[in-house]
Amino acid sequence: MENKLIKKSIESEYNIEVKSIEKFKSTYRINGNEGYCLKIIKYDYPHFLFIIEAMNHLVENGLRSVLPLLKTKSDKKYIRLGNKNAYLTKWINGEESNFDVLNQLDRIGEAVGELHVKSRNFSIPQFSKPRIGWMSWIKVFETRKNEIYDFKNRIYQKAYKNDFDKLYLENFDSEIKRCDRAIEALKKSNYLNVMEKQVMKMGFCHHDLANHNIILDKENNINFIDFDYCILDSNLHDLASLLWRVNKFSTPSIEKTNKILKGYTKNVSVDKDEVEIMKSFLSFPQEFWQIGLQVYWEQQPWGEEFMINKLENYLKIIEGKVNMIESIKI
Repeated sequence: MENKLIKKSIESEYNIEVKSIEKFKSTYRINGNEGYCLKIIKYDYPHFLFIIEAMNHLVENGLRSVLPLLKTKSDKKYIRLGNKNAYLTKWINGEESNFDVLNQLDRIGEAVGELHVKSRNFSIPQFSKPRIGWMSWIKVFETRKNEIYDFKNRIYQKAYKNDFDKLYLENFDSEIKRCDRAIEALKKSNYLNVMEKQVMKMGFCHHDLANHNIILDKENNINFIDFDYCILDSNLHDLASLLWRVNKFSTPSIEKTNKILKGYTKNVSVDKDEVEIMKSFLSFPQEFWQIGLQVYWEQQPWGEEFMINKLENYLKIIEGKVNMIESIKI
């Protein structure tokens, strides 16, 4: 997106004189009399509409950890930039959260719980097309298990198998067993009944609670950004995914897990059935599937050595992850 087009669009749509523009990952910092964040969304309008209305719902319900969308001169919440849609908020002066800092984790857990409470009673906007995750976990996991089989078949079709292929095959059987155990545990749990109750709450998930999407501002307040992957689903999806991310890059920590849960349950209660559902979710070998996807379907250009290290790191911590999952109690 050329800066000239952005400058012209911002100045014509908002009462802002643009002095400079800086690109940060998928956003632009607009420097005017204040700092602003321009977020351009790649999705078609129906899903874009869901994203901005979900954010607006949180703001209108009093959630301070999400910034309001700035309205245009014509009172719209977004603008068109070429063939894409975009929205504008104020820029957050702060830093990304750090999942290795324990005293941040209980506050992050508490803030996520508050987000889930404020998301309830959401009315799906007319003409929007949200992603829907309720009731789908069993099917999703079965599909991903079949995709892992497809990765294996692609390896066997290769005339030459490199060291990554061999390492993936060596661990195929044990990871398929993890798939089976996770799927069977989810089927035996009270998942469907719990989801029926969750649907009635009409809440949604952020669905991408990576550390770089949780910003601590200069006053040390927590802010959530980038709702691109927002989805209508149980709060357990966000909570379990957050526990996975917090323990993803180092030896899984019971202490980290408990910090998140202690903060979260200040706002949202989690019962025994829901704990068992989260354990099933976390038991699925998501990383093994994701690494295979990146290599055999997406064909990411990161190199064999990088992917071997990624797979080896996962294999090193998997038993610690199992112990962490079993330790989860509310």
